[in-house]
Amino acid sequence: MDTASLYRATRDRLLVVAGDLSEEELTRPVAALPGWTVLDTYAHLTGVCADMLDGRLEGAGSPPWTAVQVAARAGRSLAEVAAEWADRGPDLDRLLAEGDSARTGFVGFDVWTHEQDIRSTVGLGCGRDDDRVRFLGARGLEIFGPRFDSEGTAPLLVVTEQGESVLGTGAPAVTLRISSYEFLRTVFGRRSRSQIEAAGWEGDPSPFIDRLSLFDLPETDLPD
Repeated sequence: MDTASLYRATRDRLLVVAGDLSEEELTRPVAALPGWTVLDTYAHLTGVCADMLDGRLEGAGSPPWTAVQVAARAGRSLAEVAAEWADRGPDLDRLLAEGDSARTGFVGFDVWTHEQDIRSTVGLGCGRDDDRVRFLGARGLEIFGPRFDSEGTAPLLVVTEQGESVLGTGAPAVTLRISSYEFLRTVFGRRSRSQIEAAGWEGDPSPFIDRLSLFDLPETDLPD
């Protein structure tokens, strides 16, 4: 698997879901994304696709960048938003297939994360165990090792169903036993402080709670 195939498969899955959503489901607030509805989340995903293709990458990933994507599609129906994504998506597939870099790699994490956000909001089962989870889980662990080093965080041994990985440098004194799915949801800000503390720790988790997420921790638990 690579980012291009993951992105294509996840987009296709979300477009199928879109065709079955009711008006009420479209307006449901997404707990992981304060201020956004399910429709807004589709607008963001479509906007990421368009911005990647059109080179609008200044501030990529920041709240102002994503807010513009949603605002630009305000007033459009889900059918219109989905049609734009379906039309432009294959061009992004080709761009991603040309090379898997840090600049393009975030697209895979983003689309998978928001698929789980949408599915949990409308009561559909989340994808806890498939090739996409294993691919992104391994990539996420690769990314976090250097992050721990750059922030001076003590090393941490992470044990998933895929094996063992040490985040940071040195001999870890603390172990976290966690599924790849839960690791990804934690990394991308979908687990509260209490949820992280309740994970499978061996040793004192306190030095790591605020280091395991790329985003601010949600104030309340976010069940999937």
